[in-house]
Amino acid sequence: MPRNHSKIILDLEFNPVREPEIREKMRSEIIEIGAVMLDDSLTEIGSFDEYIKPRYNTVEDKISRLTGISNEQLESCGDFDLVMHRFMDWIGDKPFSLYSWSLTDMNVMLDEIDFKCPEDESYDRFFVRWIDLQKIYQRMMGFYKSMGLTNALGSLGIYFDGTEHGALADARNTAAIMRVMSDGEKMKSYRSRSHVTYNTSESSGFSLGNITIKRKDK
Repeated sequence: MPRNHSKIILDLEFNPVREPEIREKMRSEIIEIGAVMLDDSLTEIGSFDEYIKPRYNTVEDKISRLTGISNEQLESCGDFDLVMHRFMDWIGDKPFSLYSWSLTDMNVMLDEIDFKCPEDESYDRFFVRWIDLQKIYQRMMGFYKSMGLTNALGSLGIYFDGTEHGALADARNTAAIMRVMSDGEKMKSYRSRSHVTYNTSESSGFSLGNITIKRKDK
């Protein structure tokens, strides 16, 4: 993992967009951003958790049941652009790497930025180093298929801490997996005890390298 970078573990909760014309460009709106900042020893040194009021849809019942987020909670919250700039202010000016469990959150954020804030180049810095921890974990364990966050925790003998599908709790639990992943010997031990079919016998090493994403053409 790179030093002299802030390490930000991110999780988003989002709500579907149903209007056909809008859905062609943006399928979901973010309704919660949760993140933790880690130092070089992967100790949490800060956290961010804010709700966002959606522009197009009220929160669907199934999303509310899943996340515990109600329309009443979001009524007085800031809009996407306001909360995203608060998030950037929280991160600060230091270079940073973003880590998430799969790239779903990255794609949702990218689509919403492109649709709502196409001229704001300050958002570009989010996509310089966005790292998919799920993919790296899958490679380290030799799994054929990707694994959800809760099951990945279970495969490491870790209980989920907090309430699932709360953005900050999900981010903190992702950080817990990242700490185990940083210990190569420990990961070899977990892999050797796994009953999941491995990809190949050669896929034992790993590197938390960067994934560079370019914004879509306007």
